[in-house]
Amino acid sequence: MKKIVYILNIVALAFISFTACEDYLDRPGLDQFEDDEFWTKEGNVRLYAQRAYTAYFTGYGSGYTWGKFFTGGAWADEYSSSSIWTQNTATSGNGWTFEWVRWANVLIDRVNKMENLTEEEKNHWIGIGRFFRAMEYSDLAKLFGDIPYFDKIVDYKDLETSYKKRDPLPYVAKKIMEDFQFAADYVRENDGIQQVNRSIVLGFMSRSMLYFGTFLKYHNIDQTVANELLKKSVWASEEIMNSGKYQIVDDYRGIFTSADLSGNKEVIFYRQYEPAKVTHCLVSYNNAEPQTGTTLKVVETYLASDGLPIKQSPTYNYGPEKNGHELKYYLDQYKNRDPRLAASLVDSIRLQGPHTAYSTTGFLCWKFLPYDANQKDLIYLGNTNITDAPILRLGEILLNYAEAKAELGEFDQVAADKSINVLRNRSIKKNNIGNPLPKLPHMVVSGTDVYADGIKINDPDRDPTVNPLLWEIRRERAVELLFEGFRKDDLKRWKKYEYLKTEETNGIPTKLGIGAYIDLSKFTGKPKEDLMKNVHFYYPDPNDLTKAFVYNLYEKNMRRDWVPGNSYYERQYLNAVPLDQIKLYQDLGYELTQNPGWDMPAK
Repeated sequence: MKKIVYILNIVALAFISFTACEDYLDRPGLDQFEDDEFWTKEGNVRLYAQRAYTAYFTGYGSGYTWGKFFTGGAWADEYSSSSIWTQNTATSGNGWTFEWVRWANVLIDRVNKMENLTEEEKNHWIGIGRFFRAMEYSDLAKLFGDIPYFDKIVDYKDLETSYKKRDPLPYVAKKIMEDFQFAADYVRENDGIQQVNRSIVLGFMSRSMLYFGTFLKYHNIDQTVANELLKKSVWASEEIMNSGKYQIVDDYRGIFTSADLSGNKEVIFYRQYEPAKVTHCLVSYNNAEPQTGTTLKVVETYLASDGLPIKQSPTYNYGPEKNGHELKYYLDQYKNRDPRLAASLVDSIRLQGPHTAYSTTGFLCWKFLPYDANQKDLIYLGNTNITDAPILRLGEILLNYAEAKAELGEFDQVAADKSINVLRNRSIKKNNIGNPLPKLPHMVVSGTDVYADGIKINDPDRDPTVNPLLWEIRRERAVELLFEGFRKDDLKRWKKYEYLKTEETNGIPTKLGIGAYIDLSKFTGKPKEDLMKNVHFYYPDPNDLTKAFVYNLYEKNMRRDWVPGNSYYERQYLNAVPLDQIKLYQDLGYELTQNPGWDMPAK
């Protein structure tokens, strides 16, 4: 397929040197038909569109490549990560490519010119093209903010258009909204199994409009456009919620561990895996291999079973505490909690040395591990895993709705009962056997205050810049969508990368730098020897070396700092525009600006 991307290095070089390659550039690629042969029937249009499915709906990835689930969120506070902030400005690449924009524009242009399609067929496929264009610009705008917007095929000889300046993010976000809206108006309600339909369009519209609405708001870019986008997120979410097609299912973990999601009522869209066709490796990393562990912060985020934060809950009975960290063993932390904790994390500590399938923090994920898996099942080892990956599900849509309504100042008890309280009404069983675990009490709302069983929530750990209602909605999002690839984007749009700071204060680790609290006296002999050889520990009481936290970020060069307002750190919210593109523009007499902070030298 012909790929003329607006990075344009090769094209610009050809133009400058006046080489006679125009005929060559106008030839179709070896993997495509001539236009007058290809754009003749709907089946060919569908074939063209299929190329985008694995590009945008990665799911659990394929082979040994990762999707966005599980460790795809390693830069978020879900992981005790030793990654530090990117030090150098990108010289090339970095996500700056318009290949898929052109691909979508070709689809839109060619379908619009097809004379043998009905009006319904034409509108549907133009809608599909505009949907994928919205998807691509959503990705580009997340990376770079302001971005050149192209809504038509650009002739490579039209340098004025090809090298246009970056369009402002509010303008681009509104164009994304318009594309999604057209797709929502014209894409078919049902176009066959595993084909993009109106519900899928609405789901991604709900997600994208929430992202850009809150990004524009919290980065103080354009409050008017922010509200417009948030209203669209609410609208798209409600279209799905009111359709009657989907419902929250009790088996939360089963959403992520099923070999067949075709009948799951909560799943709007999924990626299908089949033996000897397309498989993945995610289950293996939840089964028999070491994991990059989740943080103490994540474990402490889950509410107690009485609906209160752990520091406020008499049921949980927080404490004792030393240097800001609770000295409680994991089994006691695990009891009387939001049942999604039991559906996401293993109920015992797994450490390097005593255990083969261990976590670097002691907290092991099993959210993606089938209930019947064991280390001898070949389909659960290596890259032969066949569990289907949920791409869109109702649980996320309810959270998008709740947050957008709250950001608009419209979240009331009716909204809570339509969203958060539906999620809390799941009957979750540990390992899907026995009696359901206790459900969380319903969220009760009064203005920006939140109550659980008549008790007003007052979380001592709440960020004081976030009101109690938003804090609890964001908590709900963090635990419901744990390891699903949302957390870094959420912190980015809220302008809260400060939560990722792991630099210590007075030698006391942050909750992102440590894991489980361990009674070392329980280990003896070879297991104890292996444990002490492989795991680093933080001793909250230097006089008691029998009790310690698993200590991940034990060396200073493993930790991230964050200084609010400092452009060296604030620049992390957007990617650097690659330097070769800036120079290319300059050489041709055009201007491509750099994102703030990326012109600073490396530290």
